[in-house]
Amino acid sequence: MDPNINQNQRNTTTNNGFPGFFGRNKSQFDDLGPTTRISVWILTGASFLFLATRIYCKLIRHRRLHADDYFSIAAWTALLGSSICNNLAIDLGYGKHFWQIPRENLNDMFLIGQITVTLAICSQAWSKTSFAISLLMISDGIHGKTRIFIWFAIVSMNLLFGVSAMLFWVGCTPLEKAWHPLMRGTCWPVNIIITYGIFTSAYSGVMDLILAIIPWKIIMNLQMQTKEKIGVALAMSMGVFAAASAFIKCSSMPELGGRDFPHDGVTLVIWGNAEAAVTIMAAAVPMLRALVRTVKPKNRDLYNTSYSRSRGRRQMTGTTGSSRRVYYNKPRRDLVTMSGSTWTGGSMR
Repeated sequence: MDPNINQNQRNTTTNNGFPGFFGRNKSQFDDLGPTTRISVWILTGASFLFLATRIYCKLIRHRRLHADDYFSIAAWTALLGSSICNNLAIDLGYGKHFWQIPRENLNDMFLIGQITVTLAICSQAWSKTSFAISLLMISDGIHGKTRIFIWFAIVSMNLLFGVSAMLFWVGCTPLEKAWHPLMRGTCWPVNIIITYGIFTSAYSGVMDLILAIIPWKIIMNLQMQTKEKIGVALAMSMGVFAAASAFIKCSSMPELGGRDFPHDGVTLVIWGNAEAAVTIMAAAVPMLRALVRTVKPKNRDLYNTSYSRSRGRRQMTGTTGSSRRVYYNKPRRDLVTMSGSTWTGGSMR
C-alpha cells in the first residue's frame, strides 16, 4: 500500500476541524436520525390515540374530566413538545456522529436538546401522576396505608423528576455553558447526572411495578365474577410496561458521559419517550375496556331487534277463527295486538 495515501488520509480533516480518521466512509451511512424520528413520532401518535379514546369514552358516558385526565393531557402535550424539539435537533445533526455535525450547529442543537430532555422528563412525571391518581379515584378500595403510599409515590416521583430536569440546566458555570458546549467554563462531573438519573429511573420503575400490583389487591376483594376481576386487574396493571421502559432507560443512562453522545444517546432518547408514552397508554386502558363493554350490549340489542322484527308478525287464530297479528314493540313487554281493523291494547304475552 502506498504510504503517501495513508499519510494524506491522516492529514485530512473534516469540515468542523476533527481529524480525518474519524470520518470513515462507513460513518456517512451510520445516521440514526431517521430511526429516532420515526420511533418518537410512532410513540407520540400511539399515545394520542389512547388518550383521545379515553376522553371520548368519558364524553359519550356524560362524565366530566377529572385530575387524572388533565394530567394525562398535560403529559401528552409535553411529549408532543419533546417530539417536535427532537425533530428540530435531528435537522441540526442529532443522530450523526459528533464529528459529522457542522460546528455552527452545535450550540443550537444542545439548547434544543436541553429543552427536549426537560419536556420528556415532565411528560414522564405527569403521566405517572395521572396513573396514580386514577388509582386514588377508586375511593372504596383504596384507604389507609395504601392511600398514603400512593400519595407518597406521587410526591416523591415528581420531586425526583423535577431535580433530574433541573440538573441539566444548573450544572455549569456560567449557566450558558450547559447549552453552549464550546463556551469557556466548568461543569459538574457528568457522573453526578448519570448516577442520579439511574437512581431516579430505577425508583420510578419500582414504583410503576407497585402501582401495577395494587389493583389486584383491591379488585380481588370485590363482588364480581372471576373473569371480570381478572380483566379489570389486567387493564389496571399495564403500568408494568412503563416499568420495563424505565429499567431499559437505566441501562442507557451511562451514554450521557460518552464522547459521541449525539449518536450513541439515541437509545436513551427513544426509551425516555417510550416510558412516557407507555404510561399514558396504560392509564387509558381501563377506559378502553369500558368502551368495549359499552359496544357489546349495543351489538346484542341490534341482534335482538333484527331477530324480533323477523318474527314480529305472526298469524294467530283465536277462538272465533279470526286471525290476529301480534306486533312486538321495543321494549318487548309493550305488546299490542290487532284484530281486524280494531286496536286493542294491554295484551301481555
